[in-house]
Amino acid sequence: EANLRPIDDILDVADLYYRYHWAVIDADLYGKKPPKGLEPAVVYERHYALNWLRYYHDLAWDFVTTDT
Repeated sequence: EANLRPIDDILDVADLYYRYHWAVIDADLYGKKPPKGLEPAVVYERHYALNWLRYYHDLAWDFVTTDT
């Protein structure tokens, strides 16, 4: 019996992954290691999926962006 999560929960997690993604990108820009516990590829994929889940710019799966 699956239940949808409240939209506020989804938006909170989407915001968190937006911030994680920026932290990973910022570290890369300055030649540093990503923050401990953040795997860049995983952060990217979760940010991507969360943007798709919330219909970011009404884009289809293949065209979703992960703006930071």
